[in-house]
Amino acid sequence: MEGIEEDEPPGKTPFFRARNLERALKLKNLYIKFEGAGITGTQKDRISKLHVLKAREKGYDTISLATCGNYGASISYFANLYGMKSVVAVPEYYSGDRNDEIRGNGAEILEVPAKYEDLVEFMRDKSSSEAWYDSSPGSVNSEIDMEGYETIAYEIVSQLGRAPGYVSVPLGNGTTLAGIFSGFEKMQRRGVIRKIPRFIGSSTPNGNPIVASWKRKDHTLMELDPSIIRETKASEPLVAYRSYDGQKALNALYRSNGMATYVSDDEMYRYSTLIEHFEMLSVLPASASSLAAVDHVISRKSEPKDIVVVLTGRNKTWTTQ
Repeated sequence: MEGIEEDEPPGKTPFFRARNLERALKLKNLYIKFEGAGITGTQKDRISKLHVLKAREKGYDTISLATCGNYGASISYFANLYGMKSVVAVPEYYSGDRNDEIRGNGAEILEVPAKYEDLVEFMRDKSSSEAWYDSSPGSVNSEIDMEGYETIAYEIVSQLGRAPGYVSVPLGNGTTLAGIFSGFEKMQRRGVIRKIPRFIGSSTPNGNPIVASWKRKDHTLMELDPSIIRETKASEPLVAYRSYDGQKALNALYRSNGMATYVSDDEMYRYSTLIEHFEMLSVLPASASSLAAVDHVISRKSEPKDIVVVLTGRNKTWTTQ
């Protein structure tokens, strides 16, 4: 572990034109940015390595977080790689699909009888009292998340050769969409691109405050009633009554003249199957919501513009173990 010197964040994920899906869905200029190609299978790798390196630089020996699974698998992997301890808190009633993997990465798992949002607050307090580095969304360290996800925007422009017309991203906490938007915004300010793409946000009707706020035409993020939240195996990565970077994501939707839509569980499974059938990528249903959203909102009659669908996670059958 001591010999590791390389400190660049993970990235440079595959980007390609999805011609088979274009034909199947009667869309034009459809591109896929496959974040599932990261070592632990999701876009979280981009920020996890940054957090672990920052924690080590600041002298911490333990990094902690609240997660529903994917972020925990990523943080625990990089913590183990760089010789740090990790403590991962998960809601005890969630599926726990990646708990064995997280343990295999050397992490201590805390199963807590709480909703995810309450668990984030619990870990914020516990991290402070235990002198752990808190890598949860909304923590004092969360600006690193924007830095990590901005690189997706930089790669899209580098790989496509220009800014696309649309970028579609799944919405949970809103961090990924907000970070990608920030990357495009910075490139526009530097004169690298002329126009920021229109953003499309996709999430579950089981409960997401970003989509709910946008549909109500609210510019201030609303918080949902926790009692209306309905987690399912498909929607777990997307459900929230409080989105920690939701205001940033909502701002990005308005500032890019974007849009947001709900995608049902059945549609998530269907579009995940379509992606596997036509492009041979095994994708988490929640990640496939970004393609479903494009199919919902892009008019076939409008002038063809480049559409980039960000697929944030591969199927759980691929793991780091």
